[in-house]
Amino acid sequence: MGRSTPLIRSVATPAYTRVSIEASDGNRYEADLSSLSAVYCFPRDAAEWSRVSIDSDGLALVWASGFEVHVDQVIGLATRAEPIASRVVRS
Repeated sequence: MGRSTPLIRSVATPAYTRVSIEASDGNRYEADLSSLSAVYCFPRDAAEWSRVSIDSDGLALVWASGFEVHVDQVIGLATRAEPIASRVVRS
């Protein structure tokens, strides 16, 4: 049986063409999306790149330029995946 698609919980843009997401499956994915740069609405520079948000369903990233990528595309293009470290609260 297949797994359900994870939801995007948070997003960061550490550099132009790169994203880092934290997903509901407990992992952080870092992806280079430069392979999609031929798409006409791909953000043109770092300033545009930083204007990203998570869609209302948590399934995609959406840029102000109209460029969108689905969470499965981010995961498929991930150059790194790691478990999100649990925060330990010490008294």
